[in-house]
Amino acid sequence: MRALLRAELMRVRSRSAVWGTAVVLVIAALGFVVAAWDDTRPPSPATVAEAQQRYDEAVATWEDGHDDWLARCEEQTALPGWDDTVTCEELYTAPELDAFLPYRPGLVETLHTRFAPMTFVVLVGLLVMGTVLVSGDFTSGAMGTWLTFAPRRGRVVASRLLASWAAAVPVVLVALACAGLGIATVVALHDAVGDTTGALGELAVTTGQALSVGLWATALGVGLAFGLRHGGLVAGVVVWWVAAIESALPLVVPPARGATLATNVAAWLEGGTTYTLEECVPDATLGEVCGDVVHSVSQAQGGLVLLVVAVVVVGLGALSFRVRDVP
Repeated sequence: MRALLRAELMRVRSRSAVWGTAVVLVIAALGFVVAAWDDTRPPSPATVAEAQQRYDEAVATWEDGHDDWLARCEEQTALPGWDDTVTCEELYTAPELDAFLPYRPGLVETLHTRFAPMTFVVLVGLLVMGTVLVSGDFTSGAMGTWLTFAPRRGRVVASRLLASWAAAVPVVLVALACAGLGIATVVALHDAVGDTTGALGELAVTTGQALSVGLWATALGVGLAFGLRHGGLVAGVVVWWVAAIESALPLVVPPARGATLATNVAAWLEGGTTYTLEECVPDATLGEVCGDVVHSVSQAQGGLVLLVVAVVVVGLGALSFRVRDVP
């Protein structure tokens, strides 16, 4: 098994599927960096001049009416129901120039909106990579030749899966490093860093999530490819699953929404998620009352579902590979 794994690792390093996936993910990362650049870029001189004009007008209006506003507010404080936690001075503070300038997110918010979505890009990219690493050998006929040197098919599946995982880790880390460093550099160049509390945590959490779903997607790709033996068939099955199970089924059978992969992936990545169903209950007066009921899916449930799906797909793929002839 060790010799077989070493051979698989040597082969996977030279596979175009690995390098192609790395290039595509890096390009996607640079796309998020460009988006972060657009989000945090300083306003143009014309925008600043317009904001300054509106700010000056607001200050003039505030200075003219401030005393009257405070007097009326003080009268309102004597009425029942006034919120004592808010003072009149806090309600009628002087305008600030930043309120008239375009909003620019800080580093933490930019990482959340532009770095975290890399997780879904990684999922799709590694699903394709895992599929191609196996289906390519079936298409070219290399799998039959490989079996003459490694006839134990269970070991072939295990070694190919482990080698695919070994290739997936650096691919994910390189793409995430490009995205994270690029976004941080852009935000710093635009002087929009702000409060950095939680930035490292955001990077660490997203990296862990991307690795976990990336390895899961790689396993799915490997299992589907061993079972179907052709990348086109795998693509067809995935498209059918997304259209029929992930999209159409919850519309026809709403309770199925909690069992979809999309819901469970979201639960795993977001620490739990919710979905809403309309449910009706008998009522003595109205006969039946309907309303929206929120259902929760925990992170543990989402992770368990994803694990079971990966085990089933890889197991079925390995079984198909063992019982079917390989030309």
